[in-house]
Order: sequence, then structure tokens, then C-alpha cells
Amino acid sequence: MMVFSGPFARLIEGFIDLKRSTGFKYIKEAAYLQQFGNFCVSEGITEPVLTKKLADEWCEKFPHEKGRNDTQQRITCLRQFALYLISLGHNAYIPVNQAHIRQRKSEFSVYVFTHSEMEAIFEQSNHIYPNRRSTMHLVLPVLIRLLYSSGLRIMEALNLQLKHVDFSERIIQITNAKFDKDRHLPLSDSMWASLQEYCAVMHPRHYTEDYLFVGISRAQLTHHCIYIRFRELLVMAGIPHAGRGSGPRVHDIRHTFCCHTLQKAIQAGSDLTNMLPLLCEYLGHESLTATSRYLRMTAEVYPSVQEAVERLCAHVIPRVEL
Repeated sequence: MMVFSGPFARLIEGFIDLKRSTGFKYIKEAAYLQQFGNFCVSEGITEPVLTKKLADEWCEKFPHEKGRNDTQQRITCLRQFALYLISLGHNAYIPVNQAHIRQRKSEFSVYVFTHSEMEAIFEQSNHIYPNRRSTMHLVLPVLIRLLYSSGLRIMEALNLQLKHVDFSERIIQITNAKFDKDRHLPLSDSMWASLQEYCAVMHPRHYTEDYLFVGISRAQLTHHCIYIRFRELLVMAGIPHAGRGSGPRVHDIRHTFCCHTLQKAIQAGSDLTNMLPLLCEYLGHESLTATSRYLRMTAEVYPSVQEAVERLCAHVIPRVEL
């Protein structure tokens, strides 16, 4: 059992209990808050008041932290705790990681593949030359189609094991995903046919603990391995790549799935107010806000859907008559 120290100890325990009661595992976050409690003790803090000075000191990058993600996760955890303190009537400063905000300005830009580009990628994946030391000629055609037909994150796909594939119900199970959101995804008939054909070749004995996408040694394929081969696939398809860190990336297939799905829904006259919550659950988003941004992206890439987006979002900025 984790023990917390410092003036915030009981409040931290209450906060973690609240989070876990709503379905969050809150294991790594609890470790961060334990670390925060120890930090308060080392700083001589005796009252449970989250001041700006204390928060700013906590926001500094620690010597043992290698990347910005470690620092940001620690700060995000404290931000959530600060909001909890405020909800209980305590005075608390909500920390802001200015360094992280500056760094995020140089993040990847989203790339949405056109329909013809996706067709070219599919076509070239079918022509990967077989190599007895590689499984890529078998893996990539199926993996790329699975990403595009389901909107899976790349690591969600690579973490799939045979026990997560229900061939009788034609459903794949996504477990321990981002935001601790588990979900069941039905797939199209054509995708299931490809998946069955792939498994008949790659997994004839069907060991449930085996990973779905494996290399020649039967080990799980890594993100880096797929990244390298995907770049080669882009070259084969005649799609320019701007260099490492600039994309297009494998993850952009997920963005493309969202935009193409919304484009198809709008053209079919579907009600987007009903469509967005379904897409939010299917993608495993934390909130509807994350899904809604794809409306703007879809309108930017496909101007023909602009009118439908404006109709849905018109209430956000009401017209003012002068």
C-alpha cells in the first residue's frame, strides 16, 4: 500500500480514491503525487496550500527526467489535483508548464492522406518483395488496412494478441489503451477477410498469447520497425516525406480515417450530432472535444463539407445583427 507524507497526504488519498472510483487505474499518477508529497516535506511546507511558488518549483524539470513527457505527466497530475483542491474549497494555484507550451509549438502538423494516396499506399503494400528474413510483405498490407479501416493508434494495433481477436463475433478488443479506455471494435467484412487470410498464414496454430503482428522470430513488431518500413512505402507510392519529425507519419492514417469517415457521413446526409459521440467511443477519445476537431480538419481538407460543418457549429458563434 502506498504511503503519502506531507501536509497534502489525506487530500491526495481522497483524490486518488475519487479517480479510481470513476474507473481510472491511477497507478503512475499516484506515484507522482507521492513524489509531490515528499517534495513538500523537503521544502518545509507545513500547510496544505498549493501556492504559485510551490507549483512553479514543482514544474521545473528534474535532473533525472530525460524527456519532456515525464515532466509534463507529472505537472498534469498536479493540475488535476489542484482542480480537486479548488472543488473542495481550498485555495490552490493551477500550475502551467510554460516550457511545454513553447515546445508544443513545434509539434507535428497533421497530414490527411487523399483517397488516391491511400489507394497508392494499399497498392504498393501489396507489392512488397517477399524476403525469407522478414514478414513485412505479409504484415504491412494487413496492418495498413486495419489502421485505415478502424482508426486504431499504431501501438494499439501492435499490442493486439490473438486472444483479442474474436473471429466468431468479428470483433477486436482493445485493452489497456490510452486514458485506460477499453473498447470493442466491429470491422468490415473485407477487413475480416484480410485478417483471416493473414492469420491462416502467420498463425496456423493460433496460440492466444501470440501477438497478431510479428516478425520472423515471432516477436512483437516495434513502432520503430513499422516507421522505417512505412517511410519506404511512401517512397514507393510517390508520396513526399518531409524528413524525420515532419511526416507524414503512420499515426496520420488515424487522422485520415476520421476525416474520411466524417466526409462520407456528411455526403450521406447523416446527423453529425449523433455521429460524433459514436466516433468518439470508437476512437477511444477522452472527450467529445478531441473528436470535434476533426470536423474542422475535414472541412479544411474537403471544402465541400464546409456548409454542413457550419450548420452544426453555427450556435457556437451566434450571428449579431447591427
